[in-house]
Order: sequence, then structure tokens, then C-alpha cells
Amino acid sequence: MTVVIRHEPGVHDVGAAAIALGVFDGVHLGHQALITEAIAQARRRGVASCVLTFDRDPDQVVTPERAAPQLTTLDDKLDLIASLGPDAILVVPFDRALAALSPEAFLDDVVLDACRPVVCVVGRDFRFGHGAEGSVDSLATLGGRHGFDVVAYDLVVAEGEPVTSSRVRTLVGGGDVATAALLLGRPHRLHGTVVRGRGLGRTLGTPTANLDVDARFALPAPGVYAARATVPTGRFTAAVSVGVPPTFPDATCELEAMLVGFDGDLYGAEIMLEFVERLRDQRAFPDTGSLARAIGRDARRAAALLDAVAEPDTP
Repeated sequence: MTVVIRHEPGVHDVGAAAIALGVFDGVHLGHQALITEAIAQARRRGVASCVLTFDRDPDQVVTPERAAPQLTTLDDKLDLIASLGPDAILVVPFDRALAALSPEAFLDDVVLDACRPVVCVVGRDFRFGHGAEGSVDSLATLGGRHGFDVVAYDLVVAEGEPVTSSRVRTLVGGGDVATAALLLGRPHRLHGTVVRGRGLGRTLGTPTANLDVDARFALPAPGVYAARATVPTGRFTAAVSVGVPPTFPDATCELEAMLVGFDGDLYGAEIMLEFVERLRDQRAFPDTGSLARAIGRDARRAAALLDAVAEPDTP
């Protein structure tokens, strides 16, 4: 069972360990391969396996105005990493003080404070320390000084290109959630709280859940998507509208989910949506009857599509 540890200076010592270092937003196929390599290194060397990551994207602290939309919440990231089976996950709170540390100070104050690394596994593009001054080469130099090896893991290639968090974000932002799912090894997911909307869906006989989603997370391009929805009472097929619907340009909610077969009150509940495939673009309808028929078609298409797609084995 994986132990999750919040780093506090001088409090925890994982002991001798093979450690994977990274932000790991999305925990995509490349991250999974790197973490799996760290676990394999730990088994070969007879030490613990540990994943060191941060509680937020460092860019949210260093350059918040340019921070990229995130692919996973912290809880999702930890669950996905834990599903790979490391002995421990070390969660480091990232703040301005940490951002100001030199590469050497980061190693001393965080990594060496929390464990005794035998080997560090990182991606070949790994950077660390103030201003991203540290590189794989400088980590290897520090490793020689402190007695640990460094394994620089090559980027995983899928669909002809390297798998990176930036590439996944571009796919999600362009609406290609199906290819994004291939790179993630699971559908892209979002969490939202159900809020009150216009109430039009219920009037049309197609009630929808209006979701309030944290703006820091990656929203697919405007359109309608087939998705799976997890609610407190179970999992449902969903047809999800993303973006302001052209038929109602004054709408304030950009995410509405119609849950196929659900009957109940979800106000205030949290829903997790997993986006499987894009169904169509957003478009304006001449009247509410046309809109209701379109929503019905979307729901039937989503149900047929998801019936043909196996449920992912994810946390």
C-alpha cells in the first residue's frame, strides 16, 4: 500500500530509496513509464520506491499569469500515481521560498532531507531549482557527490510524437479528447460542483446538471462530448455541452451534463466527468423543440458509443 507523505523539513525519512522526480501533471504514459522504472530500480536494489512531486504546478507560483491549465487535481494525481504501486509518494508544498532554492539547496533541503536516494529517475528534459537552472547533467554531478545514480528516462512516443503534458493539453484544448485519452492511458477528467442553471433542460424534458469547474483546469474546446459521469450514487453515461450554447448566448454556465438514466437531485454534489469522444460542434437551434431533439440524439449517440468502449481501470 502506498503511503502519501506531505514533506515537512526534518520530519520524515523514507530511508534508502529509488526516487522518481517530477511534476507529473496528468500522469500520462510517459510519467507512468518513468515511475514504473523507478519502482523496478527499487526492486533490483532492494530499497523503497518513492515518487517526489509537488502539490501544485510550480508555474502557478513562479509565473501565475502564464500557468498552463492543469490536467489533474492533486487528489487525482496522487490516486493515479498510487495505482502504479510505489511504496511512498512525497508531496512537496511549492511556494516562493522553494522556488528561490538553488538546485543544490533543493537537493539538500528537500530530497536528501526526506530520503537517502540510491538512484533518481527523471525525464531527459528534467529541470529543477531556481530559474530551472538544474538539469539532468547537474543532477548527475550532485549524485556523484552524494552517492546516488541518475537515470535519465527517454520521452515515450505515441501516435508518432513524444508524450508530454503540453501535448495532452493542446489536444484537450482542441477538442480531441479521444487522442488525449490514448496519451493519458485513460480519459481526461474534470471535477465540478452542480449549481443551479436556467432550468430549461427540465422544461424540455432533458434535465441537465450545470457544473461549476475551477478555471485552473483544462476544459475541452466548445462542443458536445460523450462522457462518463461519476456522481455520489454511481456512474452514468453523459452527453456534455462545453462552452456557452449559441442558442442562449446570455448563459453563464459553460459546462452542462445530461446524465442518461439518472433521476434525482444533484444540486451541491460533486461530479467527475471523463471525456471519451467529441460528438459535434456547438450550434444554434431555431427553437426549443429542435434543441430538445438534438439533446436526445446526443444522449443516444453517447450511450451507443460508450457501450462499445470498455470501462477504464483507473482509480
